[in-house]
Amino acid sequence: MSASPLFNITGRPILLDGALGTELMKVLPAPGLCPELANLEHPEAVRSVHRAYFEAGADAVTSNSLGANPLKLAAAGLSGRARELAAAAVRIAVSVRPAGKFVAGDIGPTGKFLKPQGPGTEMEFEDGFAVQAEGLAEGGADFLLIETMYDLREALCAVRGARRGAPGLPVLATMTFNRTKRGFFTLMGDGLEKCARAFEAEDLPAFGANCTLPSGEMADLMAAWKPLTDTPLIAQANAGKPEIVDGRVVYSQTEDEYLAEIPRLIENGARIIGGCCGTTPSFIRRMAVLIGAV
Repeated sequence: MSASPLFNITGRPILLDGALGTELMKVLPAPGLCPELANLEHPEAVRSVHRAYFEAGADAVTSNSLGANPLKLAAAGLSGRARELAAAAVRIAVSVRPAGKFVAGDIGPTGKFLKPQGPGTEMEFEDGFAVQAEGLAEGGADFLLIETMYDLREALCAVRGARRGAPGLPVLATMTFNRTKRGFFTLMGDGLEKCARAFEAEDLPAFGANCTLPSGEMADLMAAWKPLTDTPLIAQANAGKPEIVDGRVVYSQTEDEYLAEIPRLIENGARIIGGCCGTTPSFIRRMAVLIGAV
């Protein structure tokens, strides 16, 4: 599978954007709105977040399509509009994409479980991801980013579905890990080496981790993963743990605390970096300066 032109960036880490969901919560007028429906009902709000990340120095932003999958959208009665919503998500990001920058078509988990833990089948999952990928390709995505996966089997369904729905686009993938006494594992018990071998077998141009972990623990994860693979690693940490303060969700790491770990994260093997929940354009702007992206 050929790599995206994104990989033509050399001499420094590639910089992705930060959190989209937590930023959209700040600008969307309707609390509880299905995030993907905002692509049709509030496109300017979505566009403003993408624009802010590009202006901050991100090399690529991710489309507002994490849950634009028929299986995920079923809860909102929107399963039949998955392709439409995915395409709209990418078109919004593309509309503010500067020359030389990129848009990742974002693919997240279905929120359901495969058999025997749940009723889902691998073919059902793969078909849903294929529909989502078709929409992302239609909208003009430069590559696809599968993220926040907690089940390696589902992640591999997403890889297969993405390649079926958008055969011309490179596919990258990230898992979300928890730290245990035995090391880093997903919710379903998938470890770093198991994930590395599976993604290498799929010939992904890059893979890694996002969400859940604060930047220091993500740096530790990179150190554990780097000896296990020669494939470029992706790291997008949370800004610490979420907390409720005065009725608002806030994250426990300050910008200074988060940024202090970025050099170590890069030293430990991250080739593509960005942020996840709780990070903002300000985080990305300071990361861009730190790595020489601006």
